[in-house]
Amino acid sequence: MSSPPVGWEGEAAGPLPPAPAGQWKVAHAVVAFLAGIAASLVAAVPVASGGITSFEAFAVVGPAQSLVTIAVVALLKRSSRPAREDLGVRFTPADAWGLPAGAGLQIVLSLLMSLVVVVFFGGEAPVQDVVQIVDEAAGLGTRVAVVVTAVILAPVAEELVFRGILLRSLARRFSPWAAAFGSAGAFALGHLLDPNAALAVPALFVAGLVLARQVLVSGRLGGAIAMHAGFNLLSVLLLFLS
Repeated sequence: MSSPPVGWEGEAAGPLPPAPAGQWKVAHAVVAFLAGIAASLVAAVPVASGGITSFEAFAVVGPAQSLVTIAVVALLKRSSRPAREDLGVRFTPADAWGLPAGAGLQIVLSLLMSLVVVVFFGGEAPVQDVVQIVDEAAGLGTRVAVVVTAVILAPVAEELVFRGILLRSLARRFSPWAAAFGSAGAFALGHLLDPNAALAVPALFVAGLVLARQVLVSGRLGGAIAMHAGFNLLSVLLLFLS
């Protein structure tokens, strides 16, 4: 996996600048995350009577969660500085390395989790709700909705919350290691809204650490968003082909 130079303490090119005093707080990350969850619940009401289909999950519920999360982050922004400075929302052509890097991370973590399932659970483990929904996706429209939501909207929304607001606010108070562990832990535990995701929490924590390291080193979210997109994209493609 090619990546920018390492350096947890910020001596690498483009270290993560701390949030201005009074700008981003942990509470802002919590509010944005919960607002997205609330939006998904509201969006699910009109389509839930007959059971939410794969198309509805990724064309209605998922986009509502991600777009409201992004909107709340924008509303919480109180600084006059542009988002590229406040949250590191900057992209460069070099960030394209994140797509294959994210896919590679997905492969490594999937292999490790498969080994854990075989050794400790006899080869059987609960299937995450989102995985089952994607697996059942059929038709071009549904698959396009899955890709747009899982590969574009969700990575942007989650990186803004966990590596934009949360990591940045923690890095202002604690060491880079502590900030990375805190944001990675919150990222992993946030997926427990689906109880079947419990087995994936360790892998998600590791993924969160890798993404946090990328942001701490580069000072930008571009590479992390690309990695997150590549991570999700491989999962989606494998489920489409299975």
